[in-house]
Amino acid sequence: MKELLLPHVKSGVVALALAAGIAVSGTGRAANSDALIGNWKLVSWQVVVGNETQNPFGQSPKGYLLLTREGRAMAITTADNRKAGDGVAERAALHKSMLAYSGRYRVEGDDFITTVDISWNEIWNGTEQRRHYRLEGDRLFIESAPAPSILYPGKTDFRRIVWEREK
Repeated sequence: MKELLLPHVKSGVVALALAAGIAVSGTGRAANSDALIGNWKLVSWQVVVGNETQNPFGQSPKGYLLLTREGRAMAITTADNRKAGDGVAERAALHKSMLAYSGRYRVEGDDFITTVDISWNEIWNGTEQRRHYRLEGDRLFIESAPAPSILYPGKTDFRRIVWEREK
């Protein structure tokens, strides 16, 4: 299984380290995968290294995750405080402060597996992302598997993402 990370960018936008699927440890287990179906609004997106937590999309990121009954996942996430731009550098900064993907998903126990078939970064296409998830009421908690950190060379980090069901 291939897990991908985005390149590090120091100027204004912290590098993204998303692994486009979902994982969470904890006691809350989804009794039924149907509970995942729906529209989810992004609450937070963090990278954790040791005891240090980073917010690569800022304190108020924007995003949506749509999970259909037919098994389609679609996600878009953007950093807060993005600035419009027409030039090459500005457009590159916009690209590095967002992600978007879609693919077929399936649920196996507490694992959520997405096979990416289209994304904002062609390198993600065709990859399978396996993560764990946990539901608590109208909140979906996602935590990626530990992976080599792009923010802290030589260290390991993981991503912690929280979504809230859109009503």
